[in-house]
Amino acid sequence: MKNEKNTRKPVKRPRGKKNLAQFLLILVTVVWGLTFSLVKMSLKFMGPFTFLSWRFIIASVAMTAIGAANLKTARRKALLAGVILGVILYASYTFQTVGLKYTTAGNAGFITGLFIVFVPILSFLALKQKPDVKSVFSVIIALTGLGFLSIQNGFHIKIGDLLVLACAFSYSVHIILLDRYVKKHDLIILTMTQMWVLAICSLICASLFENLRAPKTQIVWISLIICGIFASAVAFYIQGYAQRVFSPVKTAMVLIMEPVFSVGFGMLLLAERLSARGWLGCALIFAGMLLTELPGEGAESGAPRKADMEAAGLENLKRGGTGKDQ
Repeated sequence: MKNEKNTRKPVKRPRGKKNLAQFLLILVTVVWGLTFSLVKMSLKFMGPFTFLSWRFIIASVAMTAIGAANLKTARRKALLAGVILGVILYASYTFQTVGLKYTTAGNAGFITGLFIVFVPILSFLALKQKPDVKSVFSVIIALTGLGFLSIQNGFHIKIGDLLVLACAFSYSVHIILLDRYVKKHDLIILTMTQMWVLAICSLICASLFENLRAPKTQIVWISLIICGIFASAVAFYIQGYAQRVFSPVKTAMVLIMEPVFSVGFGMLLLAERLSARGWLGCALIFAGMLLTELPGEGAESGAPRKADMEAAGLENLKRGGTGKDQ
């Protein structure tokens, strides 16, 4: 009789799906990096809330055109989850937008990147996912690189710094909640609802604090289309898709590449220059992300997360082992 251990078939790990998710998530950081330059050029012609209003109106219309059929089967819990995510995400945008008025771009860039610190902490507190040693080192390396890249002229705590810190924290909460919701609800409905919440909130703020008007220049329309369709509708859908296979910590470590690409597009489109200190920062951020790819135990080694296995088992028992909540 053969040993039972030798007759077991090895568990296949869905590396192809993870590789695709990571590739798409990196593309998102490339697009988000591009938007820094596009938004900077566009804000010469309109206020930030007005820009956000048009950006998310375009994103909402695009998502509705794609997912209109899904609305027929949309559940109230999925819509409520999308509203919660949208409100938290808009809070993050608002904190950053207002905070930028009262602090330097370097400080804002560094503090916003602190979500890579908040995410592991919140992941442990809310999802009971303890980060391994490799993840901790990755965060430290990437955070050090972010400091070299962003803090060029000293660091001084101002009211704007605190507002941007609130942005980083609220975005971390968004990542944690998204990790929970994408496993329960229709991703298209979640993304569509978020975009409409962002559009409505932006319209309210633009009406209260700015002169809401339609764009009149070509560069603004180009920026809005790219930001609305690719950097909003498509990007947040991809983030949700990636978080179905990645832990929040892994997601945060990929998203931290955004400032690296923003610097690259700033050099290409705005003739900005990067110091040796900045290049070192970019290299450290990239090294931190690559470190998460090294073999090791944990959520990203290919083994299912315990919480996900338990949740899947309970859901299958409730549904008789079939179907997925849409």
